[in-house]
Amino acid sequence: MRRTQFGARVDGVNVVVLIGNRPFTMDYDTANSLAVVIRGCAKKAKRVAGDTSVKVFGFADLTDGTLEQLKAQRSRDGTAVFLRR
Repeated sequence: MRRTQFGARVDGVNVVVLIGNRPFTMDYDTANSLAVVIRGCAKKAKRVAGDTSVKVFGFADLTDGTLEQLKAQRSRDGTAVFLRR
């Protein structure tokens, strides 16, 4: 299975989730519910796979981040995502 590019951005009171090249627009409450469901299913799948590793994920709203900074971060962390506003 190959990895799928994904991202999300805020558009007023809505959240636009990008999976591959397909955008899905939803209200913030639905986006929060979707996040909880995805996280729960991912934890179950990880457990079934026998993966007991611990990973720490962070979220930062860096309004002054640049594409060059993303490239530098990706060289250290392949999961880094650049969210355009």
